[in-house]
Amino acid sequence: MTHHLVVTAIGENRAGIVNKVARQITDSGCNIVDSRLGIFGNEFTFILLLSGSWNQITRLETTLPLFGQSQALITMMKRTQVLSQPSYALSADIELVVADRPGIVNRCTQFFSDGGWDLQAMQSQTLAGIESGKFQAHFQLNLPEQLTDGEVENAVDRLCRELECERHRLRLKRK
Repeated sequence: MTHHLVVTAIGENRAGIVNKVARQITDSGCNIVDSRLGIFGNEFTFILLLSGSWNQITRLETTLPLFGQSQALITMMKRTQVLSQPSYALSADIELVVADRPGIVNRCTQFFSDGGWDLQAMQSQTLAGIESGKFQAHFQLNLPEQLTDGEVENAVDRLCRELECERHRLRLKRK
């Protein structure tokens, strides 16, 4: 039987550190099923979904904390099961650019939650350079299938008016 483990490693971004984490996982016999890497300031965050036998997962659970300490990493782990995603007939990609201020992500996620919109991925950042002082966010969502394209467009327009978006883009996809 295949077991699954979610692992997060956080530490100072330095050359080769991601390879060291990946090697520790491989040496335990686990497989990387899915992963995300982000650089925030001078720190990296590595989030992984791993699979393996009970023995392989247990081996990693016992060796990763000491490995993390030796590499000045914060590590967290949690056993999980592979999610069997319900089939969504409608998905949306939303990109927003607004003046940067506190509360934007909170307002967007509250809006999605209130509408029963299932947030699948999110990426946001404060922009620099020519767009300094602006905030950009990208959301990937699964939507209730009873919504029409027009209802989604109107809802996103309302959100953008409330946030005073400088620009936005909505892409809908029916499956």
